[in-house]
Amino acid sequence: MKVRNRFIAFGALWCGFVTLPAMAATFEVPRSFEIMYVDLESAGHFGNDFKVDIDEGQHQIVVRFNKLLRSGGDTQKYQSEPIVLDLQFEKDTYFTLKAPYISTKKQAEANAKDPQFTIYDNVNGQDVDYKQQSLKTKSGLQNTRDYVSEIERLTAPNSPSSTNASSTGPVPAPIIMTEDVALEMMQFWYNQSDDATRKDTRIWIADDMYKPTVANIQLEMFQFWFNKADKEAKKALQAWLVE
Repeated sequence: MKVRNRFIAFGALWCGFVTLPAMAATFEVPRSFEIMYVDLESAGHFGNDFKVDIDEGQHQIVVRFNKLLRSGGDTQKYQSEPIVLDLQFEKDTYFTLKAPYISTKKQAEANAKDPQFTIYDNVNGQDVDYKQQSLKTKSGLQNTRDYVSEIERLTAPNSPSSTNASSTGPVPAPIIMTEDVALEMMQFWYNQSDDATRKDTRIWIADDMYKPTVANIQLEMFQFWFNKADKEAKKALQAWLVE
């Protein structure tokens, strides 16, 4: 009888474990930003580029401003340097990054000198305290950078940047992407797409006879730049999609 009772108790305890929710908090950014990493893992492991579900507790989230902007009569992709955020999440919290609307290169450059964004707690209606650090600007093609290694060095306990980090807001240093434009544009429009569009995009890449089931500007622009891309850019894109 005692054995049977112990078995029942163990079964109840095990059921309690397996029914616990895996994620307890959410972090979301506007479409003009992207979530690059959560605790140095790609955001794709947690959700997508704009919203992630994570466990409660302390987390390091890396974001950056990432948008096509008008400059004169041209359109250019504008990215900030990655911004490392240290945030504390409680159970069932929902944090949202809120930033001013930016539509031109001039506005982006002005905002870079005095960055403006807040992190808002949707549950209690208050702004959230956080610590931030930014990577330094580097020239050249950004896809070749090892961001994870750079972030590890930046946030190391003995790093000068780590000990002197500001908690008042981000200070991203913007850059204009000029090398391998087709690849950058394909990545940009893929990141701007929803899950259904991304699925259709991947199928279309593999089968050029496939007719996508969705119709939106994100897919159209991706196809436009894909058709302009050379073999090396397409090969680099496919490697990027499976990372």
